[in-house]
Amino acid sequence: MKLIEGNRIINRKSFLKYPSFYRKMIVFTLLSSIIPIIILGITSYILTSKTAKDNASQDITQVLSYASETIDNGLERVENNLIQLELSSFFTSDLKEMKRTNYSGFYSSIYQNMLAFMNGNPLVKDISLYTLDENYLISSTYGGKKMESAVEREKYEKLLENNQQLVWQAGYFQGGQVYDSGITLTSTIPLHTKDPIGIIQVIIDNKAFESLTAKFVKYKSQHMFVIDEGGQLVFHMNGSEVPKDLFELITVAHEGKQEFIYQWQGREYLVTSMVSPIKKLLFVDMIPTAELYSSARKIAGITIGIVLVVLAAGIALAMIGTKRVYSPIRKLVSHISDNQQADMGTDEFNYVQQRWKEINSKASQLEGQINQQFPLIRELFALRLLEGQFSHERREHLHELLRRYAIPETQCAAVFIISYDHLSDAGKFQESDKDLILFIIKNMTTELLEQQQLEGLVINGLNDQVVVWLWTEDEEMNAWSNHLKFGIEKIRQQITHFLQSPATIGLSRAASQVEELPDLYREAQLAIYSRMINGGNQIIESKGLAVSMMYRYPAEIENHLIDSLQVGDLAETKRLLNAFSDKVQSAVHNPELIRMSYDQLLSTTLRTVYLMNMSPEQLFGRTASELNFDMRSCTTIHSINEWLIDRIFEPIMMSVSGKRNQEYEQLIEKVTDYIAANYNLDISLDQCAQICNLTPQYLSKLFKRTMDISFIEYLTQVRVEKAKELLEATDLMVNEIAEQVGYNPKNFIRVFKKQVGLPPGQYREMHRK
Repeated sequence: MKLIEGNRIINRKSFLKYPSFYRKMIVFTLLSSIIPIIILGITSYILTSKTAKDNASQDITQVLSYASETIDNGLERVENNLIQLELSSFFTSDLKEMKRTNYSGFYSSIYQNMLAFMNGNPLVKDISLYTLDENYLISSTYGGKKMESAVEREKYEKLLENNQQLVWQAGYFQGGQVYDSGITLTSTIPLHTKDPIGIIQVIIDNKAFESLTAKFVKYKSQHMFVIDEGGQLVFHMNGSEVPKDLFELITVAHEGKQEFIYQWQGREYLVTSMVSPIKKLLFVDMIPTAELYSSARKIAGITIGIVLVVLAAGIALAMIGTKRVYSPIRKLVSHISDNQQADMGTDEFNYVQQRWKEINSKASQLEGQINQQFPLIRELFALRLLEGQFSHERREHLHELLRRYAIPETQCAAVFIISYDHLSDAGKFQESDKDLILFIIKNMTTELLEQQQLEGLVINGLNDQVVVWLWTEDEEMNAWSNHLKFGIEKIRQQITHFLQSPATIGLSRAASQVEELPDLYREAQLAIYSRMINGGNQIIESKGLAVSMMYRYPAEIENHLIDSLQVGDLAETKRLLNAFSDKVQSAVHNPELIRMSYDQLLSTTLRTVYLMNMSPEQLFGRTASELNFDMRSCTTIHSINEWLIDRIFEPIMMSVSGKRNQEYEQLIEKVTDYIAANYNLDISLDQCAQICNLTPQYLSKLFKRTMDISFIEYLTQVRVEKAKELLEATDLMVNEIAEQVGYNPKNFIRVFKKQVGLPPGQYREMHRK
């Protein structure tokens, strides 16, 4: 006996040298892998083979059904067409009289009708008419012929002995020769008469059957037969010989069975039979089972191959897996025996059990020591749990740890963090007393929790903070949360009173899953950090974890804010400052990052002041470093925003507004001087805007705001005043004065009257008196 172990081959003797449990594992693993694979392979082969055979048999039944339906429909169509032919006007007329009066026309008409019938029925090989009085046969294929042979005449005359008007018969008679296969449809002419003049014979040979059923033959050695009710062969495919006992087996021995296995000429065939619904012909299909079930054999071969491959892989993996699984046991035994050779007896586990008793006695000695350190260990476990070090543990393991440290597994929990803001000068303690302060806060909190009947664990956060994990097993979370807030506020007030310094508590939301504790702890931390936003000396409740870790400095908002400063838009500046504040508040976890963001905003603002040719000392009365120190003394974002608006933005706005008004006055003065010098010309707003390098729309607004009158109104006033002077001081005609002030006479009179209230002539008469 040889066994594979990794890349080595070991014989039976060396195998027996392995420990007993290792041998048991190998045997068990091999049996566990080999037996299921073999069972699976056999089951797969049986199921796939059966499915393949069932599908093949079902396909054959469908093929036979399609073939029988196709042949039935074809024969029915030929029969119907023959009836239509015999009921046509020609064949229903007095054929004997027609033959007597127009002999040649009679046979010509018959021949044409038969040719038309042949053209409309592709299945028909030949249609012929045998006249009883002349023993003359006219065929659509072979033309006319006198039947001289008594045997041939007797053959046709026997057809009259059948009382049926339309008769289907197996085989056919043509040209003096009898054919076994094929089928003949015989009818008297005229139809439904006791005194016929002849017999029509429609012949369908085996070629028509082959053309219709060739698409249904899928196997090389497949045979298909069509047999009438008397057992006579009608059609065949791939063989004209019908097994002698096949008809009897189908109709008698296997009556009621649609398929069965049949031995013929040394081969096994699956015989499937079906009777056509219309003509009651028996359709028989014979397919060699070797060809029919070839796919099943292929599946069997593939299945066997797969089973062998999987079996080999299973054995190899079983050996490798057993060695790897045994490795921890080997290491355990080695570890317990201190890596020394040991007599394990019959089983490794017996040895481990003996050693375990020895170790257990030592463990009991250490248990007393551990109990003394239990509170500290419990507190350390809680802190690690809050920090998320057990986030990836299995739920069962986590609950086992909770039970070990006497903490409820199912609970509603909340976390809050206590931190003193700063020590006042009049307080009891100094900065050097931090450890003592934390000790006092922890003990006071523990005592006050007991007084408030709140269950929980008080933990030294090791960062000048005290962390409290509270829980309840009561299902009424809302009522517990309300009681919790009242108790926490009382704790904060007591601590503040005792320390004589402000204290802040960051409170998380309440949650019903122990697995959410790291999130609750993080929420409480963010609430404490948010003192930068909300101010201290209060309880700050968390609004949930924010996406603050993705914080990015709002440079776009800063750019728009600086643009608003440069144009002197205070309202827009305030709006953008609020947007800036909302953005930086997402960094609540890092107050110093908020400080740095505002420092950058202040630096950018001061740089803009320099670029605007302003002096910070003259504008603000403080140097840049002094301004930065003043902003750092603000404790909340709200106070920083108020300081920026009052001390920085508003002075800039006033300076920008003053300079801008002066510039505006200079530009408007340039426009008014141009109007005064060129009022007699065709002056437009576009011309003046081009002189000032402004847009016409902006100049129009600026002119209106500065002069309190529109550009057109001002130009009109200048021209009218100049016209008044000319009317009072000169004898120029009104038309001449209109041209000198830039109007045509008609418009001048209208504008002058609208502005003064009098026409130019009347104004001159009144003022010259």
